[in-house]
Amino acid sequence: MTNIADDKKDIKERATMKKKIRVLMCLLVLVLSLTACGDKKEDAAKDDTSSKNDKTTEKSEDKIPEKDEPTEAPKEDEPKDAEIKGTTGSWGIYIEILVPDGMKLTPGSQIDKEDENYVWVQKTDNPLTYYFFNASTEEQCKKDVEATLTYNKDYDPKEVTLKTRDYEWKGVTYKYGGTTDVSQMYTVIGEKSINVRFAGFAYDDAVTTAILGSLKIK
Repeated sequence: MTNIADDKKDIKERATMKKKIRVLMCLLVLVLSLTACGDKKEDAAKDDTSSKNDKTTEKSEDKIPEKDEPTEAPKEDEPKDAEIKGTTGSWGIYIEILVPDGMKLTPGSQIDKEDENYVWVQKTDNPLTYYFFNASTEEQCKKDVEATLTYNKDYDPKEVTLKTRDYEWKGVTYKYGGTTDVSQMYTVIGEKSINVRFAGFAYDDAVTTAILGSLKIK
């Protein structure tokens, strides 16, 4: 009887153990399944984040503006030679001087037509529209400018400066009768001072700049 009772007890214990083992196995399978799902979700999240980052990078690269090629800035205060057509004349100490189309070169002064220190560039149809050059001293040139300022106060004269390619001309300008431009200016070329008086052209006119800028003397 004792043996039968013991056998029944062993059978019950074994059945209970089997149930526990099954439960543990079911739990283990469940844990492994959850872990696998979690890994898949992490991988999917990582892939999604990586994809979004790649797209953001592409968009950022697309939006980078192209830089313009650097260009050389224009130099200020650099005189520009105007396109004034004409011929190159010469007389006396004046090796080269521009004579624009429609104008003529007249040698000498009104007193001495052979004086090599004087030269005119005049309009062919109006001799009162002119440029009159004469070699002088710097002191005399300054006196001529002062005299022009003094004797033409009624016309509101103004001191001006004109920069040409090689020289800087200083002087005074005014409008005679309120309409006609008249100027008295001078520059120093080497050891010589050149005086110029002109009428009919503004001191900063393209023709003025071209003629004064063309001057070459002995």
